[in-house]
Amino acid sequence: MADEKLTFLMEVELPPYCFLTEAVDWVAFGRVPQMQHHSDGSTDDSVDFRFDWREMPDNFEPHFIYPWFERPEFESLGIPVTEAYFSAAEKCFSEFVTQLPKRIAEYEAKEPMLIEREDGSTIDFYEKSAKEYRLKLAELGPLQSIVDEVEAQFKPYYDVACAKLFQLLALGEIKCQSLNLDRWERVYDDGNFKEAALFEEVPSSAFSLDRDWRTNELELEGERHGALRVATQDILRNRTVLLQSGKPISVERFGAFYISRDTARTTRRAKAGRRSVVDWKLLQSRLEEMARSDALPEGKESCIYELIAFAESELGKGPSRTAVQRNLRHQLDALYAQS
Repeated sequence: MADEKLTFLMEVELPPYCFLTEAVDWVAFGRVPQMQHHSDGSTDDSVDFRFDWREMPDNFEPHFIYPWFERPEFESLGIPVTEAYFSAAEKCFSEFVTQLPKRIAEYEAKEPMLIEREDGSTIDFYEKSAKEYRLKLAELGPLQSIVDEVEAQFKPYYDVACAKLFQLLALGEIKCQSLNLDRWERVYDDGNFKEAALFEEVPSSAFSLDRDWRTNELELEGERHGALRVATQDILRNRTVLLQSGKPISVERFGAFYISRDTARTTRRAKAGRRSVVDWKLLQSRLEEMARSDALPEGKESCIYELIAFAESELGKGPSRTAVQRNLRHQLDALYAQS
């Protein structure tokens, strides 16, 4: 007789707020947001990492994301399981496979950007990167096709969740708040960190069905807003409209755990950290090239904005000024200390 498999479950503590994207996943797939207790020693209180002013700007997006769909989610939505999907999704996660052909073509068309190695030899950064991306595409392209085909089956549930939330947001039944990112940068740069973390209510008219519901950003009156959040109690108050009924299972309780013999098992090893949209290695190489060619701007501030413009040109999206300062601080300080 095969050994009996038991699943150990624990209660989930809901945070006061969750990102709008987390609310979409909660409604669509039953991914309940969980309180992320955090304390940096400056307070005795345990606070939620998501919207703690001490952690900004590192918490402007969900700190943890679901890297791929799990077996219980297939089962709950009645989607047949494709076994090859799980290993394919794990290998393709955070590799931006669909962007590789465009990146390869762009790099192959560029003028050489020579970088000196420690041994004194030089390499063309773009040529080397294009070669690496071609190898990666040959390996991961077929796997990404499996992932895309399987995950397309989940899209209708995602679309329905967005429609449900849009209806309640538009009617004012659910309130949404955001940070004015332009204001945040101004106040944060002045050293008023706690004051910078002022959330404002987003008008219901700001939402539309055709917005990108996979981001927590929007533009209001010409200014950037981010960290869109909703109160979890608003979701629960409207749960008969938003949340699906689950499959009944039998559980037993012992101590802090609940034990079940009939719960679908997950293949997730660990939650994965939020992936970056900025190739900091590329920006660092650009900074080093500017220094070697004696093309550094007059001051550090000008250099930061030139790097932002370079990222927008090369990657399609530039980091914030604060992000450049944080990620390239040591290199910038060293270069401008010499001048």
